[in-house]
Amino acid sequence: MQFELNGALAPFEKIQEFFPIEANILKNCQNIDWRFSIEGELWKLVEPPYKPIFIDIPKTLRSHEITFFKSSPYKESIARAIGLKAGKDKPRVFDATGGLLGDSLLMYSLGTKSISVAERHPLAACLISNALRNNKISIDFYHSDAKQVEGNFDVVFYDPMYSGKNTKAAPKKEMAVFRKWVGEDSDALEVAQSLKSRSKSRLVIKRSVKAEPLLPNPSLQFKGKSTRYDVYLSI
Repeated sequence: MQFELNGALAPFEKIQEFFPIEANILKNCQNIDWRFSIEGELWKLVEPPYKPIFIDIPKTLRSHEITFFKSSPYKESIARAIGLKAGKDKPRVFDATGGLLGDSLLMYSLGTKSISVAERHPLAACLISNALRNNKISIDFYHSDAKQVEGNFDVVFYDPMYSGKNTKAAPKKEMAVFRKWVGEDSDALEVAQSLKSRSKSRLVIKRSVKAEPLLPNPSLQFKGKSTRYDVYLSI
């Protein structure tokens, strides 16, 4: 790994001194060719010629705020999938695959009662930890396999990554770089089966709209232009 701290190259030992949480996540990854640019407190993954990759929580939340000011959040497919309804108790949600917090921040903006996030890949976990440290919002984060996280959740949300996911709507080049490093979730079926018994209310699995359900016989399905949410209600 290579670190550029405020414009100057820095050894891992210096990174450990100033950023112990992020460094601890990356301590076993030092032979991987990741390059980070650190400006002040903000970490970015750098892979020219693409734009740096980082999690901009304030910008994302502002974008959602503008969207929901113009239209009801309850019409969103993801809101319907997690069972969010006006006048009803807000669910406690566990996002089993944090990624770059895209779905987590959307569900947070929708007004979930609480949201917990797991991410097992060290690259994604490092960027998440850094973003949450720089922005004090009430999201509980676990650098862990989702199967190891204990808790009492109404909804479990699962978005496994596939190498050919949503190829019709090609991802931004920066996201393609991120996916290259993180890789696909080859154990998605096993994880989904384990998560099915973890929710009090429902398991929601995010899929490409044309993909087959990961688990058979979803109770409900909510479709968007390129994404589908398969819902498995708990009995």
